[in-house]
Amino acid sequence: MTGLITLARGEPYPLPLLQSEGAAAQFLTKTGNILQIVLPGMDAKENNALRSGMIKAGFLYESGSMLFLFQFYGGDGKPLITFDAPFDIRILPVDERNLHNIENQEQRLAIEVHAVDEHKIIRALRMVTMPPDMTVKFLSAVQEQMAALYKFGAMATWMQQQPNELIKQCETWVLGK
Repeated sequence: MTGLITLARGEPYPLPLLQSEGAAAQFLTKTGNILQIVLPGMDAKENNALRSGMIKAGFLYESGSMLFLFQFYGGDGKPLITFDAPFDIRILPVDERNLHNIENQEQRLAIEVHAVDEHKIIRALRMVTMPPDMTVKFLSAVQEQMAALYKFGAMATWMQQQPNELIKQCETWVLGK
């Protein structure tokens, strides 16, 4: 993709969507790190949680399979929406990857959150960062993932569970802290 793209709430989303509902972790690409969320029938509470609520995130990793979990909190301080998003660096063409070296224990990975409704209208935009320890663990897991032979079992097992249960099985961090 070349040129600049302007994103604004209430405007049509100009990027391709990888799914019709749910979340996609489009991380470590030349265009940046985008958490793309499609939420049909998004209500005001969900919109507010996506725009400004606390986000807890974590990921499960086993034998080359990686599943991100993102939990958005409502104004009452309780979890409101939980998404899962598989991530596999191996399916991203090598020339589109932007792999980061682990240069220090304090670096953070910046993530753009793009949330759209079923009409592909932008409802929420924000920028958050992974905490340093999550960044290091994620980038280390990506290095391992690149060398791993794919085994379907872990992902198949995870996909049989609800995201709000899966997030209890992994270490989580508050994004932006």
